[in-house]
Amino acid sequence: QLMAHQKSPLDEAPEAEEDSSCVTSGHTKLLGGDADVASASSGGGRSARARFVHFVREDPLLALTLLGVAIGLCFGILLSAVLPGSEDTTGMRETVVKLVSFPGKMFLNLLKMMVLPLISGSMIAGVCSLQAAGANTGKLARVALSYFAGTTLIAVFIGLVVVNVIQPGKGTEMDTSVSEKSEASMLDTMLGVLMKMFPPNIVEAAATMNVLGVLMFSLFFGVVLARLPPETGAPMIQGIDIFNQVVMGMVMAILWLSPVGIACLIAGNMSESPDLSKTAQQLLLYSFSVVFGICLHGLLVLPAIYYFITKKNPVIFVKGMSQALMTAFGTDSSAATLPVTIMCCQRMGISNEVCQFVLPLGATVNMNGTALYEALTVIFIAQMHDEPLTLGMMIVIAATSTLAAVGAAAIPSAGLVTMVMVLQAAGLDQYVADLSIIFTIDWALDRVRTVCNVMGDSFGAAIVQHCCYESSYECTGSSSPAAAAGDGSDDITVKDDGS
Repeated sequence: QLMAHQKSPLDEAPEAEEDSSCVTSGHTKLLGGDADVASASSGGGRSARARFVHFVREDPLLALTLLGVAIGLCFGILLSAVLPGSEDTTGMRETVVKLVSFPGKMFLNLLKMMVLPLISGSMIAGVCSLQAAGANTGKLARVALSYFAGTTLIAVFIGLVVVNVIQPGKGTEMDTSVSEKSEASMLDTMLGVLMKMFPPNIVEAAATMNVLGVLMFSLFFGVVLARLPPETGAPMIQGIDIFNQVVMGMVMAILWLSPVGIACLIAGNMSESPDLSKTAQQLLLYSFSVVFGICLHGLLVLPAIYYFITKKNPVIFVKGMSQALMTAFGTDSSAATLPVTIMCCQRMGISNEVCQFVLPLGATVNMNGTALYEALTVIFIAQMHDEPLTLGMMIVIAATSTLAAVGAAAIPSAGLVTMVMVLQAAGLDQYVADLSIIFTIDWALDRVRTVCNVMGDSFGAAIVQHCCYESSYECTGSSSPAAAAGDGSDDITVKDDGS
């Protein structure tokens, strides 16, 4: 319409005394007023409906994932209210929960099926690519591990401060039994984590989802493979690259099932609890403490570290990682989210070598949210039973929480399993039965800390990219996974030096 108006006889008539004013007036009428002209010229004049349509068209998978989360929450609350309670003798609740959860568990199993091939292949290919590019693998590892260790210790410190300031355990009563105290020490916890890194049988490690053992084997394999003569190692490296492409193609196909799978997972977990309101009231202050601590770490500390190191806007980066964060919330597993995390980071301009090296490592050892959660929960249990905690015990809890988080599998609710180790090291394992009550709300808290874990891994990859390359990347904040698959879009600007 604008083009037609510019070519109208009114504009071309020589007798028109004020051509420019006529054209401007006509354009103003077409656009709906002077304010709209200014808005249209700046690109900000779209209505809310137009922006929504643009968002859906730009990233349909993210829009469908958000819809799946909303449907899952609403459906879960409805089922929890409608289904019979604990007095049910017909087994109706159990049957409905099984049926509702089944598609979600199938989706989660499909993602878990890709975890070990993805971690192993990505780590081997990442090490080989770094060696081929002449990058200093040792420096990359030092920066990544320093970041992971530092942020995990900060997370534990935040957990200790929050639980001691709010004191959610004071006045909270739980009807649980007290078991006998064991003699496990902090040394046993440390040795147990280290032993998992060197499994006697790599096949057994893969079968038991010992991701630490698989990661160490893949790292060792990649280092040796990269040092072979080019004519000897090239066929194997090429085969691993092809293997990774096939795995990522399978992951992309699986991801289109995520809206339905995530909705069923959330609804199934919520409908398992016969009385959500009672559980929420009983653990309200504890839940608030956990969520507050994780939000403090994930929304303040991690973005601040990213900004001070890279001097870039963390909001844009988080927006670009939105698909990975939503998948983390829905699947409740940082390992299952790893394929999406890699794609989002690649879309944000982080080099493929850094993604393949840092993100599998982070998904295995960088558990900021889990470390914070374990330290906070152990002290919460001690507060409930009026157990005095000295400064030495606090230090032991902080150290063992960090080690237990490193040794935790990147699967749903793995933190509850490793928390037994922390309770034993702190001399509080006689209260291990309290974990059964916490388990009733852990399905929700675990999703929050998984989002924090994935966010920490993503910021870590960006920081390693910045520290280990002379030029950093530029990003637009687009959240479409199609860009990661190479759709030819120009959302990314990559420097000539490969960064």
